[in-house]
Amino acid sequence: MKRRGLSLLEMSLAIGITAIIGAAIASMMAAATNSLTSKDDGRQSAIRVATTQIRLGAYIAPSRCILDKDNTSITLWLEDSRDSKTVHASEIRWIQFDDLTHELKVQFVNFPEEWSQSMIDASDIECNSLTDYASLFDSFKSNGWIDSIALVDSINSCNFWIDTSNPFEATHICIRFSLESTYGNTNDSVIDETLRLHQPPLEQQ
Repeated sequence: MKRRGLSLLEMSLAIGITAIIGAAIASMMAAATNSLTSKDDGRQSAIRVATTQIRLGAYIAPSRCILDKDNTSITLWLEDSRDSKTVHASEIRWIQFDDLTHELKVQFVNFPEEWSQSMIDASDIECNSLTDYASLFDSFKSNGWIDSIALVDSINSCNFWIDTSNPFEATHICIRFSLESTYGNTNDSVIDETLRLHQPPLEQQ
């Protein structure tokens, strides 16, 4: 008598083989998806690095000189809007890494809109060789006269270097930073920027 259908053992083998093949296909699809996601994450990081360079360059390249620097911030004399050859508070840009928000910010003096020009002129402090730019920033911030713009977010670390120990003499800035991404923190990226027109204030020339 001929046997019809599959035995329990044959059926179990068939189900097992099908399960193994299905798991292999699923694994291959997951690997392909992860590969595409990883490549997309890499592209996004590359775009963010390029964006960071452009935004930092927009402030550093046209600045007249570096006023101050520490490991996570740099202070720039952006322009001599008064043609006085001296630094006024409204002409300063503080570029700082905020390790609480993980943002790289540019901060600047912004007087109340309702103020008259004479009130602005009276409060726009003229700096000199003895000015402590960190204290100046804190003073203006406590009065509510500091505004900020986030240049880049989701930054894990950021450090600044300059090409000489005296900020007023420096013409080259190096920024080393890493970004937060889907796959963790990226490798450190380095941006080098040069001040195109180095012209320190009168008392430093």
